[in-house]
Amino acid sequence: MSLDKTPALKSFLSTYIADADQEQDAETFARFLSTSSGAQAAQVVAELKRAIDSSAWSIEDLGVISNRWFGDADEAKAWLSDVASALSSGGDSANAGGAVVVKDSNGAVLSEGDSVMVIKDLKVKGGSSDLKRGTLVKKIHLIDDAENVECRVDGSTLVLKTCFLKKA
Repeated sequence: MSLDKTPALKSFLSTYIADADQEQDAETFARFLSTSSGAQAAQVVAELKRAIDSSAWSIEDLGVISNRWFGDADEAKAWLSDVASALSSGGDSANAGGAVVVKDSNGAVLSEGDSVMVIKDLKVKGGSSDLKRGTLVKKIHLIDDAENVECRVDGSTLVLKTCFLKKA
């Protein structure tokens, strides 16, 4: 089986894996899962499992496409098995390294220090003023919760739900 017969796997390897450092594979898997559809991820996992079961692919081809070096076929199969398990678990093993993927209301991935805009008037509990729609909040802080971010507005530290924010 040639990698040309697995177009989804070949696309995944050349698009996401080739430009990433091997030490950052977990973050790469999480980024792929957050930007791809469930059907696309399932197709990649199915093609990965077929590639693992088959021994008719070239280690050199796999190494060139994925920008990795493999000493032998067993090492390549072990790496493919790790990729398949990380992707089929929905990124849970990728997120085990501490990488929480935080998305705004439109599905855009938020990162530390981003600026966001409030999309709905929000009442601030314990505060005298409310956050109006369109308020720009700079330098958000990601916490260990994918649904909330921490920020400072008018000298007060607030925790805002990401469903009311969009990336600016």
